[in-house]
Order: sequence, then structure tokens, then C-alpha cells
Amino acid sequence: MIYEPLFKLERTGVQIHYYTGKGKYNPVHWHSAIELIYVLNGNGSIMIDGKEYLVVAGDFVVLDSNQMHEVKAANASMTVVIHFSRNSMKNYVSDIEKYRFFCTREKLKKEQLEAYLKICEMLKGLPPMYVMHPIGYRLKSQAIAMEVFFELLNHFATREEHVQTSERNTILERLGEVTEYIELHYKEQISLEEIASHFYLSREYFSRFFKQNMGVNFLRYVNQVRLMHIYRDICNTQKGILEIAEENGFTNYKLFNRMFHEIYGCSPRDVRKK
Repeated sequence: MIYEPLFKLERTGVQIHYYTGKGKYNPVHWHSAIELIYVLNGNGSIMIDGKEYLVVAGDFVVLDSNQMHEVKAANASMTVVIHFSRNSMKNYVSDIEKYRFFCTREKLKKEQLEAYLKICEMLKGLPPMYVMHPIGYRLKSQAIAMEVFFELLNHFATREEHVQTSERNTILERLGEVTEYIELHYKEQISLEEIASHFYLSREYFSRFFKQNMGVNFLRYVNQVRLMHIYRDICNTQKGILEIAEENGFTNYKLFNRMFHEIYGCSPRDVRKK
């Protein structure tokens, strides 16, 4: 599922995920939450609206709601991801919809550095909480996350008086239908003509619409989804690699090996050995 609904998020307003082990990759996706990605060990890159940002140990990146992004963290062995619900944050900031969030180390302004480093120190406190599990660790973790959000709001958010979202929401709704269809059928040989016809669109219009809004062409995106599932199957089953590739819809083995190495930085056999 490339569109992330994050259902549990609305219960608390903050959702914290801890990822350990190398191999994290997510094709282009989006969600309604504001997202912070913090790399504790290793390095990776995040493609945001078509531009790549490198992230090394100790860095964090902040993405706004419904912002297209692709996460390549195959070389990161510990990552913390925090999602903040805009709906829940309205309880504290009534006009939160007017604020746009964004932060990467390479785009830092001089006056933002102190706040950036302060947030880094706060984030360092989350993994020990998760590992040690003291009584009420979730309470403390939520408190740290909320303090981080306060700093983000005051130092890494810009206010827009006129927020136009209806057209964008319509586009995202259509893209959500398309990516859901791909997730259901990626094991099959989906042609551009077939999916365009399914949504009653011409091949040319669908191809242009998809590339313009997803930042990647349709066929490459489908292969990225396949690779994400293939990686998981290599790690979690004993099936042969070529068998796994075929089961997940990848029949061009030369392209499979090239894209796998491009995304994960190693061969499928290297992953199986590890």
C-alpha cells in the first residue's frame, strides 16, 4: 500500500516507528500526516518532489502532508519515523492547516541551526526508551515527540494565508486509486494500455498524468513496487531468487538485477547471504 492511511495515528495524534536492519525502501508515496525521518545509524536518501536529499547518521528530514517522497534507506541500520496528525494538532494550533513544514540539513538557514541541533538531541532520547521499555515509556516518547513538533512549528514551518487544496486533493484521490490497483495487480503483467483503460483514460493522458504527479513513469513505479516485495520475500522465505522475482511479476532478469542493485546497493544474492 503506497498511500499510507495511518489509521492508528488519529487515536493519539503522534505515531512513532522504529526500523532496525538494512533494506528499508519505499517507492513514491504520500500520506496526510506530517512526517519526520531520523537516521540513527548508516545513511540513505529521500526523494522529495523529484529532488534527492542525502541523509547521514544524526540527520533528520521533515516532510509536509501529502508531499510525494521516495525513501531509500538500504544502508541505514536504525531509523526512527514520527508521524504527526494535522487533525489532532488542531487541538493545540487551531489554524495548523495554514502551516507548511519542511526541513533538511542541506537546506538549513543559519538561524535554524540551533533549533535543528536541539531537535537532534531530543530524538536521540527515543531509541533508548524503546530498547529499555521503562514503565510509561510510551508516555515519555509521546512527550518528546510533542516537544519536537513545537520546535518544528516555530522554526521549520511557514504560514500561508491562502491554502488551496481542492484540486490537489482530487489528484491525490485519483492517484490513490491507481496505486491501490497496482498494489493489487503488481504480480501480473500490467500494461500502460490496460491500466489507462481501466480508469477510462487514454494511454497518453494517463502516462503524462502519472509521471507529472508521481515524478516517475508508470512502468518504473510498478517495478519499484515489485522490488519492495521481492526484497521482503528474499529475507523471509527460502525460495530461489528467480522464482521470487517471477512470482512478483518481474520477468526481465537483467533489468531486475540492475534496479535491485540501484535501490539496495547490492545484489539479491548478497541479501540472501546476509
